[in-house]
Amino acid sequence: MNLSTYKKALQASMHFAGWLVFFRLTLPGNELMQNNPLPFVGNMLLLVGYFYLNMNLLVPRLLSKKKVAAYIGITLLCFFLICFALPSLIQPFHDFGRPPGMPFPRRPFELFPSQDASLLRGMVNRWQLYSMRLHNPTIQFLFVFIISSGLKVLTQWYCEQQQLLEMEKSKIQAELSFLKTQIHPHFLFNCLNSIYYMTLSKDDKAPKTVLSLADFLRFVITESDSSLIPMEKEINMLEEYLNLQRLRTSEKFELQFAREGNFGDYSIMPLTFIPFVENAFKYGISAHENCFIHISLKTEDNGRLTFACDNSVMPATRNRARSSGVGLENIKKRLELAYPRRYSLEIGEDSLAFHVKLQICIV
Repeated sequence: MNLSTYKKALQASMHFAGWLVFFRLTLPGNELMQNNPLPFVGNMLLLVGYFYLNMNLLVPRLLSKKKVAAYIGITLLCFFLICFALPSLIQPFHDFGRPPGMPFPRRPFELFPSQDASLLRGMVNRWQLYSMRLHNPTIQFLFVFIISSGLKVLTQWYCEQQQLLEMEKSKIQAELSFLKTQIHPHFLFNCLNSIYYMTLSKDDKAPKTVLSLADFLRFVITESDSSLIPMEKEINMLEEYLNLQRLRTSEKFELQFAREGNFGDYSIMPLTFIPFVENAFKYGISAHENCFIHISLKTEDNGRLTFACDNSVMPATRNRARSSGVGLENIKKRLELAYPRRYSLEIGEDSLAFHVKLQICIV
């Protein structure tokens, strides 16, 4: 049994159980049912018909489309037919087979008979209220009207909320896809720019750099289309990027990459760390001065991931606005979409280094 069939069977079972409870509450005395059950059966069929007419036609076609006047008019017409006109037509059947001396059954046009009024005045006594058992046709109609309208309104509201959620998810996925398309040419531009300067200086590492770039881009293209990838793959991608950047650095450059914790049990949005590292390479290294980039990754048992990246500050780039680059703006938007209210990002600078600290709840 597929999921759709199971839902339909469950819905049918709930309706069946609900009608059984309603029939039991509205069932008249045993003597009347044994002698002439036709009026009760006819009244129940009318109420069942109105229930599904209201839930499947009147509410979605009239009330939901703001046709309130038409909805109220048809509802009042149904109320008159079910509680007054049609019961009056079958009223002669009430007398058929009624034993002598048996009290005359309650007439359909009695809105609140005297015994019902006394019970309503004593509503504190729940057993008294239960003993009334919804015998009055007006109360029966109101009960069916409220339940059918309420069920349909709640169902429509739930479906609309689900559609809004789906639309929001689709919008987020579209924005993430758009942001990812910006990342690929951005990385490619920076890497090709580095290779260009290496070829101008006839650096022997240029061919190897081209091969590393090809491997890195192949990895980025195949993995970054997913919304989440295993943490180990993201770290492998970061290490591949670091190896690519090492080929163009000088001996005065110090690179540290520390890992702590268990990464095998977690997944993360692809290309989360590389924009920060790329920014560090762009502004924090020099071929003539001592420089460094220190990167650390740590996971905790509660699923909190901490990424930190510190890089030296070069005099030529000290006054540049670090957050204005495509990479950092891109990752900020992607984090907000993928981890709303589940991440914190701190970016700052002092006299010695530029600091980035990212914390994400990845469970």
